[in-house]
Amino acid sequence: MKPLAGRRILDLSARCAQRPHALATAMAGRICAMYGATVVRPDGPMAFEGPLARFLDAGKQRDGDGFDAALGDSASLTEAPITVRFSVFGPGEDPPMSEFGLLALSGLLDIVGEADDPPSPLAGHQPAYAAGLAGSTALLAALHAGGRETIDISLFDVTCWLNWKVAAGVLVMGRAPKRGGTRADWFTLPAADGHIALVYQEKDWPPLREMVGTTDPRFETRAGRLTHRVDFEAAIRPWFAARTREDITREAQSRRIPIGPVRFPAELLHDAQHTARGFIAPDGTPRPPMLIDGIRPHG
Repeated sequence: MKPLAGRRILDLSARCAQRPHALATAMAGRICAMYGATVVRPDGPMAFEGPLARFLDAGKQRDGDGFDAALGDSASLTEAPITVRFSVFGPGEDPPMSEFGLLALSGLLDIVGEADDPPSPLAGHQPAYAAGLAGSTALLAALHAGGRETIDISLFDVTCWLNWKVAAGVLVMGRAPKRGGTRADWFTLPAADGHIALVYQEKDWPPLREMVGTTDPRFETRAGRLTHRVDFEAAIRPWFAARTREDITREAQSRRIPIGPVRFPAELLHDAQHTARGFIAPDGTPRPPMLIDGIRPHG
């Protein structure tokens, strides 16, 4: 039995004034549909189209009335026992905002990429989708509790939660993490057929040093590797460039070093972990990784 079977949810994503709100609303409705709700989305011009629209619209209907709950922004919502409102900062604080702006305000753009490069957007829709997940989770709790309730989801608050390392960094180190550039512990390196993400802890340095064959004493400590980052990268780059990503990953895993390949988008269709979890359909459409009593719901 799906937990929302018999419930009717009104999805007002087509009437949201801003794209992040529409994406969050549509994702919340998509999750509710997978949990068994009858999700109704009235017709209207969508803020997205193509495969994205097909993914977010799957399992939804176009008409009907009498709803247990409604999803949307403050301007679009109609009367319902339970409403989920998406806004930028909270009720009454909803200025024009893009997902790129949310990523910048939250500090996420300040920890991704090289320090000297301009900020670039992350792939996908992390702020909106995470807000949709928050909205659907709160909706489930409100329906379980019963009664009338208005739930407010701040897109900015959710994006800050995605960037929890900033708060943790301030608490632990007294400063927020920044894009490191030549001061970064971790970076990517070219392989013979792509790139490898060089990720390791201090305990992994001895096997990593042995694997790449460097004996330079300047690199024996983290401080030394950071101080001489340019020389360190130049010293290990040839070892990686001469090998494929698969060969590097196999060798690193045999030494319990957490190095991994950077995948091309098309390769994700056949990624072993995604295949095992049924995360991506053969046509590339993602399937939300949700289980109900251990079983993946259809839709």
